[in-house]
Amino acid sequence: MNEKWLHVFVVLARARSFSIAARELDISQSTVTKYLQHLERELEVLLIERKTVTLTAEGDALYAQAEQWLQDWYRLRSQFNKNNKPHAETLKLGASTTPGTYFLPGLCAKCHDQFPGTKFYLQVDDSSMITDLLLQREVDAVIIGQAFEHPGVQTTPLWKDHLTLIGPPGSSVEAAGSFSDISRYPFIKRKKGSGTYLAAEQSLQQWGGSLLDLETAAVVPNTESVLSLVQSGIGYGIISEYALASALSRGCVNKGRLPGFRHLHLSILSDRTEEPMIHAFSELARSFQAPVISST
Repeated sequence: MNEKWLHVFVVLARARSFSIAARELDISQSTVTKYLQHLERELEVLLIERKTVTLTAEGDALYAQAEQWLQDWYRLRSQFNKNNKPHAETLKLGASTTPGTYFLPGLCAKCHDQFPGTKFYLQVDDSSMITDLLLQREVDAVIIGQAFEHPGVQTTPLWKDHLTLIGPPGSSVEAAGSFSDISRYPFIKRKKGSGTYLAAEQSLQQWGGSLLDLETAAVVPNTESVLSLVQSGIGYGIISEYALASALSRGCVNKGRLPGFRHLHLSILSDRTEEPMIHAFSELARSFQAPVISST
């Protein structure tokens, strides 16, 4: 039985949609159909009703065991390869925007120095999208701005990150020390699926407030968009302290830290932690030094 055919079947059975499965797998709908047909011909049964995209009795029986079979196969393959030195492989990495911008380039460079044959496939998006890719085995490891709690995932805290308030050029340089200090300003907010949004909400709650209580000037997908709109005078923003130097270079004003801090986390599927290249990357990430933060 072809591993890829089975993986496509599992994703399709879970998604109940050829278009959604194709998007998750980053292949065409026709390829999804072709792989399903290959699997059905090999087993000589119909697995999925095409009109309703529902599992047949045989499909339901296969789906009940297929995910475990795949995990067992990945684990067995890892066991056979555990003594192999990582070599010319493609390492598929996902990251949310803060670690993807300020950590991943240097980390990939360090990995390339140690394993020159390694190629990289990088996906940067909000934390919820990146963790979905990890669970779908579309990426090998992810670095995000929140702890990802899942029974099949090993998550390790890496670097500490403070969130910083920034104001438009020309705004007061006085640091904010309470929610009332910022409650009258419009804010450029990140999407709810981002780690920065969740961390900002947790920090503001320590001040007795919430992002929902702040006027929304715009909702944007990444830090770069926050910086551009704050620079344009549209509103205030909340960013990682690692992005502060970039904000100041644009003339934005440092309004001080929010209370508390977060960790940026590395997450890997538990059954893949001993695969040679993934294990090597994990060790490099744990020893990687955070960039120097400049606030001037």
